[in-house]
Formats: sequence, C-alpha cells, structure tokens
Amino acid sequence: MNYKIINNTTADDFLLEMLKLGKPVECSLVGAFDKEGRGSRRDIDLPLHRDGDYSTEVAKKNSIDWVGLYCIKEGESITILEMPEATIEINLKKGQALIFDNKICRHARKGAVGDRLLLRVWIENETG
Repeated sequence: MNYKIINNTTADDFLLEMLKLGKPVECSLVGAFDKEGRGSRRDIDLPLHRDGDYSTEVAKKNSIDWVGLYCIKEGESITILEMPEATIEINLKKGQALIFDNKICRHARKGAVGDRLLLRVWIENETG
C-alpha cells in the first residue's frame, strides 16, 4: 500500500489503524499556529517533500516510515500526494484520514490553511 484514504472515521479508530503499521514516533497538531519557523505550522504553501526531510530531532533519531493525517477541522487547503504511478489532490474533510508511505510518497500543501486542523502521526516500522 502506498496510501489509503479512510472516510467517516474517528480519531480513536485512526490512531488504532496507525498503530497497526508500527511504533509511533511523533503525534502533533498541524494548523496555522506560527508566523515564522517550520512550514507545517504556518499558513503557507508547502512544496513536495517527505516528512523528516528538514532534519527534525525526531527524524534524526527515528525512521519516519508512515505518515497519517486525520482531519479534525476542515478548511480550504489541498493536500497533494505524489507517488511513482500518480499524483492525487485531496481536500481533507472532517472525519477523513490519509495514511501514506513516507519512503515512497512525497506530499505538499497548497491554499490557505486558515482554521484547518489535522492530527498528524509519524510511525516507524517495527522491523526497522
């Protein structure tokens, strides 16, 4: 599986689904919280990247194999997911989740974040 979209789910079910993939290494809220600094917390477009590309402390210590995004509050921002075979764009809706392989897929964001709020989970494969 390169990616999976789960519709009409709960945060609890999303977290349980993520735990099936391995060991959690970070869980955070992604919204427009900062005026400067890391891009994921700002109301700006983000270019295609893999989580951990910018050498966060977590990425230095762990492999980020899977990324999960669960939509707590929807907005206008579009998530772009680039895979070897295709590129998709999705406007995540409340109760919808996107899970993808961080080693195969790159992702980006375009459009205003505004009040959109996502729960993001990074998973490391248990087998290393």
